[in-house]
Amino acid sequence: MDRPAIDLRFVGHATVLLEVGGVRILTDPFLRHRLGPLERHGPLPDLDALGDVDVIVVSHGHPDHFDRASLGAVSGHPVIVVPRGLGEAARRAVRGDVVEMGVGEQLDVGRLGITALPARHWISPGSPRAQPLGYLLDVGSRVYFAGDTGRYPAMRDLAGAVDVALLPVWTWGPHLGPGHLGPRSAAEVLADIGPGVAIPIHWGTLYPRRLHHVWSRPLMEPGDRFASHAAGLAPDVAIRVLRPGEATSIPGSPRRAHLREDRGPDDRQAGVRLA
Repeated sequence: MDRPAIDLRFVGHATVLLEVGGVRILTDPFLRHRLGPLERHGPLPDLDALGDVDVIVVSHGHPDHFDRASLGAVSGHPVIVVPRGLGEAARRAVRGDVVEMGVGEQLDVGRLGITALPARHWISPGSPRAQPLGYLLDVGSRVYFAGDTGRYPAMRDLAGAVDVALLPVWTWGPHLGPGHLGPRSAAEVLADIGPGVAIPIHWGTLYPRRLHHVWSRPLMEPGDRFASHAAGLAPDVAIRVLRPGEATSIPGSPRRAHLREDRGPDDRQAGVRLA
């Protein structure tokens, strides 16, 4: 089976619009100008240009990833996929189908196959007890949306099974903090999984108000630093660094690997691996 081409727009932060095989997918929509003390850099998304969406995947319950106002602003009648425990809050924000998933579970939405993967991230006190997830999105071409995560050993189970990796390379502030990938650790993930193409996300968008006037490097540099590390650690992976609002197209090609599910007893180590 040939892999279809992927049209991809880095909307900003962890929000990516994918169009592959006729299916339009939006990740972790954050579409507003501000979030508390954080302000948006790069263009504010044009909701009309964003268009109708078929599926939304949400990685976890932090407000820069699970934003009720943004969910309600997306047009169309998307199926909204969230970690188990976040469904009730999602249903209060939107009209339409909300599906909860846990690590290792699989879901078909039309032509799109979704596999919920582990993510090593923290849960805010007082927030829904929903374990953060990553997702493998399969419409012939396979996209790994890591959500927000640190590196963990079971990521290696994805080796050879990913065509495009969307990897977070920073956070929303000047310091990286635990439970996140940085430019180097994200490049180490590439060496583990070997996707055809990688695109850094979760950078260059949200930053404390006015701080960029005195300290702009954590806002402006993580994408390019990731590309530099990747050139040494994973030289066979094509890196496309997009600024918020920029888009790219990834051509299809013949399929070279197949995936099988591996449900382990420990959700933190469960994953997927090649047959």
